[in-house]
This record gives sequence, C-alpha cells and structure tokens, in this order.
Amino acid sequence: MKRLFAILAVLVPVAVFGQGVVTGVVCDSKNGAKLEYVNVGVPGTTIGTATLSDGSFSLTLSSNDSVTIRFSFTGYETAERRVVAGMKVSVELKPVTHLLQQVEISDDRSRETSFTHIEAAKLDDAVGPTAGVEGLLKMLPDVQSNNELSSQYSVRGGSFDENLVYINGVEVFRPMLIRSAQQEGMSIINPDMVSYILFSPGGFDASYGDRLSSALDITYGLPTEFVGKVSASLLGASATFVGKVGERLSYVVGLRHHDNSYIFGSLDTKGSYTTSYSDLQALVGYNVNNKLSLDAMAIWTRNVYGLVPESQTTTFGGFFLPLVLRIYFDGQEKDLYNTILGSVGADYRPNEDWHFRTSLSFQRIQESERYDVQDQYWLYELGMGQSAGDTVMFDRGVGTFLEHARNRLTSSILSLDMRATRHALLGSWQLGAKVQYEGVEDHLREWRLVDSAGFAMPTFSAMGGDSSSSPSVPILQQYANANNGLNTFRTTLFVQREAAFTNHCGDEWRLIAGVRGLLYFNELSDVSFKNIVSPRASLSYKPHGEQDILFRLAAGVYRQPPFYREYRGDDGQLARGVGVQTSYQTTATTDWRFKIWDKPFTLTADLYYKYITDLVPYTIDNLRLRYRPDLTARAYATGFSVRVNGEIVKGLESWASISLMQTQEDIEGDGRGWLPRPTDQRFSFKLFFQDNIPQIPWWRMSLNLVFGSGIPVSSQFLNPDSEFRLPNYYRVDWGNSVQLNQFESLKKWRLFKYVDDIQVGLEVFNLFNFRNVVSYLWVSDYENRYYPVPNYLTACQLNVKITVIF
Repeated sequence: MKRLFAILAVLVPVAVFGQGVVTGVVCDSKNGAKLEYVNVGVPGTTIGTATLSDGSFSLTLSSNDSVTIRFSFTGYETAERRVVAGMKVSVELKPVTHLLQQVEISDDRSRETSFTHIEAAKLDDAVGPTAGVEGLLKMLPDVQSNNELSSQYSVRGGSFDENLVYINGVEVFRPMLIRSAQQEGMSIINPDMVSYILFSPGGFDASYGDRLSSALDITYGLPTEFVGKVSASLLGASATFVGKVGERLSYVVGLRHHDNSYIFGSLDTKGSYTTSYSDLQALVGYNVNNKLSLDAMAIWTRNVYGLVPESQTTTFGGFFLPLVLRIYFDGQEKDLYNTILGSVGADYRPNEDWHFRTSLSFQRIQESERYDVQDQYWLYELGMGQSAGDTVMFDRGVGTFLEHARNRLTSSILSLDMRATRHALLGSWQLGAKVQYEGVEDHLREWRLVDSAGFAMPTFSAMGGDSSSSPSVPILQQYANANNGLNTFRTTLFVQREAAFTNHCGDEWRLIAGVRGLLYFNELSDVSFKNIVSPRASLSYKPHGEQDILFRLAAGVYRQPPFYREYRGDDGQLARGVGVQTSYQTTATTDWRFKIWDKPFTLTADLYYKYITDLVPYTIDNLRLRYRPDLTARAYATGFSVRVNGEIVKGLESWASISLMQTQEDIEGDGRGWLPRPTDQRFSFKLFFQDNIPQIPWWRMSLNLVFGSGIPVSSQFLNPDSEFRLPNYYRVDWGNSVQLNQFESLKKWRLFKYVDDIQVGLEVFNLFNFRNVVSYLWVSDYENRYYPVPNYLTACQLNVKITVIF
C-alpha cells in the first residue's frame, strides 16, 4: 500500500512532500548553458535523479539531515555540494578539455528516457563515405540503411519520411526529388559543430513533433574560447572556427566542401561526374544578462550533381546462367538542391522556477532535376569459362531506354515555436505551442520510353482486316506532367509532466506523461477532429539492490499528417482526403550495467510493437519514395533488439548490436492480405570497435561492420504474389589515425608553436570489396523475358585524411 501511495504522489503532488526535497539548477561554468540529464545523487546510496531540459532538478532525501550531493556529467568535472532539505542550489560544472577527440556513447544521461545520448563533439572516429552523425546512427540497433552513400535511414520499419530531425530545436526538412544517393550530397548536419546528440528510435515524449518513427535532436554548442579545426581528404575539406567576442558574444562558423567523384569512380556506370556539395553554417549567441540570452542560426547548402554517362558493364546471374549487360549512353543529367535555413531565438529565465523559449525559423528548399539520357543496351549470355571481357558471347537481346525530366520543386516553411518549463514538486511541467506555414510549388514533367528488343513495350497491335485499325503508337512506360501548388497551416500544442522520486525502499521511479494536439488545414484536407490528440507516457523503475538494472515501459499515439509528397501520385496529380497516418506504439526496455574483467559494460534490450492505421502505401525506388495516395493500408512492425557497449580498451567506447524485426501491411481492397513492407529487414548485426596499443598511444583504430538481410523489391515485371528481395548487405569500413603531437621528436617542430595537434588518418572503405546491390534495372531479351540487372554500390577504396587543430 505504501508503494501505491508513492506512485500516486507523482501524479497528484501534495504540499507535505515538500519536506526532504532539495531543488536547484545545473549549468555550464563557461557559457551559462543549462545542462540536461546531469546525474544528481547522494554518494554511497541509491538516491538520485537527473536534471531536466532547463537544467533543473528535484531530489528527495531520506532525512532532513545535511548530506553531500554529487553532480556528474560526461565531458564535465564532477562537483559536490553539502545541502540540507529545503535548500535551492545553483551548480556550475567545468567542461573537461580533451586533446584527442573521440566518439563516446553513454547512457548516463538517458537511461530513464527512450533517447540514446551520443557524445559527439567531434565525430572523427566515424568511418565511411558519409561519416558523420547519420553514419554513426546507422551503427545503432533498429536503424536500417543499405546504402553507404546516403544519409537517409529507416527506423523500426518506418520510411525515410517518418524521422524527426532537429538542429537547436528547429525542425529540419529534406529535399523530396532525390532519386539516388549520388544526387543527395552532404547531410545538412555539420558534425564539427555538434555539441551533443539525442536519438530515439521510438517512444519519445510529447515535447517532440508528429512523425511515426524516430527523433534526432542535434545541438550546436557555443564555446567560451577560440578553437579552430581544418580537415582535408580525398573527398573534400572543411573548416570550423569557434570563439568568443567580449564577455557576452559567442560564435560557431563552419564551412564544408565535398566531392564524391573519387567514390563514384568505383561504380559500374562510367562517365564524367560533376559533384560539388558545399555549405556554410553559423551560430551566434549573445547573453544580454543573467536572465535573457539570444541566439541566431543560419545554414546555406548547395548540392550540385552532374553526370555525362558513357558506358556501363554489369555481370550478373548465377552459375547456370551468367549474363552480361552492356550499356552505351547519350545525353546528360544535371541536378541542383539548395537549402536556406535561418532562425532566431530567445531564452528567458526570470527565476529558478521558470524558463521560456521562443524561436522563429524559416527554411526554403529549391530543387531542380534535369536529364535527357538515352541508354542503348546489349544483353549477352556467357559461355562456360568466359568473362565479361571476352569477344564471343551469345546475344540475348537489345533495347533502348529514353528518359527525360524537367522537374522543379520549391518548399518554404515558416514556423513560430514557444515553450515554457515550470519547476514543480518532484519534477517539472512543460508547455508548448507551434504555428507553421508550408508552401510548396511543384512543376513536374518526366517520361520514360522503353524500346526493348526492337519494339516499344508495352504497345497495342493493329488487328488484321479491321478497317478501323491504325499503326500502333508506343506508350510511355512512365509519364507525369503537373503544375501543383499547396499551402498548409498547422498548429500544435503539448503539455507534459515529468516527475521522479525515490521511495522508502530505495527504488527509483520516473514518469514522463504528456499529450499533443494537432490541427492542419489546406485545400486538399478533409477537416476532421478525430485525429488531433496524441497521448504519450513512459515509466522507468530502478529497484534498490546490488544489481544496477533499470526497467522502462513507454506507450503512446504518434500521428503524421501528410506533408506534400504523400498527396502526389506517380502521374503528378494530387489526391484529396489523404488521412492522418497513426501509429500506436509500446516499448519495453531493460538497461543493465555490469562489469566484465573489472571493466564497465551496459546491456540494453528493447521489445516493441507498432500498429499503424490510415497508412499511405509506398514503394522504394533506390531513394525515392513513390506513394499511392489513392490507396489506404494498415500495418504493423514488431521486433527485438539488444546492444552491448563498453570500454574494451580504456577510454575507447565499442559496441555490438543485433536487431530482429518484421513489418507487414494490408492494403484495403486489393485482396492480397498481409504482405512485407518495403522496409522489412528481418535481421541485422552491427559492430563498432575501437582499439589502440598502450605502448603506442599515438595510434588508434576504429572499425565499422554492418550486416543486414535483404529488403523486399517491388516491380511491375514481378508477379505481385511473389516475394523478391535484395541480396544481404555486408560492409566493413576500417580507419586508422595517428596523433602527431604525441611524438616527442615532432613537438620540437616550429609548426607546433601555432597548432595544438595534427592528426593523419588512413581509411579503407568496404574493406572486403563486397558487391552490395541498391536496386535493379529491368531489361528484356528477344523472348520478352525480363531480367533484374543489379545496380551495385561502391567497391573497396582508400581515403587519406589530415586534420589540424589550433
């Protein structure tokens, strides 16, 4: 009965519990920023809690006697304070400076929530062609990506469009026309500017927005002293400068340029690649006084992709039917994706109990896709012992593809976000409101003609003896022509209560419960008030005892109203009455900390289930999602994942994870029942390992290993009732770095009077040269029989990287 009263006390606080409570705020000693998820506890006991998003905490003591409270936070020096019940304290933690930056993943700040906290001030140890935040996310369980060139990812069976991405509280949107990873360019997130990362694969709280799958919360931090970093590699260069002007003004500026021509040289399609991916980002903060601070962020990106293809040779098929496809190209492709994002914000803290945050942001994305390409192909069958270079092969078919596009799409998003945090008994209240306008202009014109084996397919044949018959006219295999405009207004509200306490038995509880409300209007929506409320809650429980184990249960409703792409069909026409996709989710988590060989490790296991209604079905063509707004489906996703992480080598974090998942959908009215969704990856294994040799402290090695089972493939050339999947995805990336300032002989160089460190790295991408398949090109032979020709991803390549820190 006493435990029941303790739980009720979280939901219905009363004044009598004020005795034995210590409250306060924890902030950064240099810039005054409020620190979230700082561990606050009494040493030698199980009494503890963590700070909230505004840096506040509330700790219930077992007695009114004076005790010592310890404050610990990854990346900061530990502090202690002597307190008594009823006190309010203000604590400043000093940042710890590391000469050698590294990737650290720690659950200290997020055990009691669904978020994984990734300490990533510098992501130098992430290895791969798209190393950075997304590259590191792909190494986490429940995150799926079978394309190393793309920053897109799927989480727990969701689509690329179901993931929330925030940079300093501003929701970031991505281009919609991109068809392949070659076009995509750089991620909008600059890893050299990142202070910390929070990522949730599901079960996130009501303070985050309206998407079905995941939430990625990126924070660009403001410094207190000047630091510069310049990097260069075979893939491009970057420069980042951070510093402070006077006592109140801080700034972070980052410039990047990326060129993937070197990587694309390993693809089967040979030609002249023009890739220029550049961006400029800046964050400025100004402390008006100890209560009011202002900030402004600006991001400009320009991604240019051009290709004048020449030829392609692909060998495929099995042992009994080896085939070769040779393609000769005419024409070219030129794509352009520009993004402008700006935001201004204000933080106001009138006292220790209240925190107000207001931000105004604007994002504009301009996309242009132009190509006229003719593909003339020859399909050959190899004889026994032959290779693709032999001159004598069996001719199986010829054909031509003619593709044309003149597509332009402009998206403009303006939003005003207001939030308030109120310190309360045992925790806090959070309130928020957001108003957003979205304007989309879409000019679409594209078509594709397939002339296979000497005649256009598909086509109609004239009937002999029929006077009304006429010569058959080739039919375009794909045609879209539209000029669309769509204006949408959205309003969201949320309220959330967070509370934590320790009962008389020493058991720790934390409850996060909230509800979101949503309304949106545009000329295509059917105004309905049945899908506007989304309740969400999570409860964590850490029993008292020798074992450091925590249990967490999260459940909620997640709604995703259509943006623009969900309205548009393949022909470019917009559909009316597209519903609000709704996901009912529940997740059970076990978090266990233990020691092996006197080294700390953490095992995290998640069991989840999602049921989705009013789903807009889609297919995945490389990276482009092709929605079917004329159809409605229901779906589910269920799975289990486990991750073990720890310091096998002291100071270097490593981890391994296994994910099992199944997701299926049932499209209404098609009579086919439950079928695998396009993201149905049943199994994946991931390993991130770091190592060094104590006798060689200047050297470090990191290794990424990913194995994922194949995902389903859909095509008009396949039997609808058959299941056809991509081959398994397997990849190993290996990185080595050397820190020159660790050499005593090199410290005497005059150069080290001006720089703090120089790091030299050697990376091997796709170490075992595994030929991964991203999609298929379908060609036919003389008998009108179609063959799937694989589009392979990158082969084994080397990269050299130099980083200078000053």
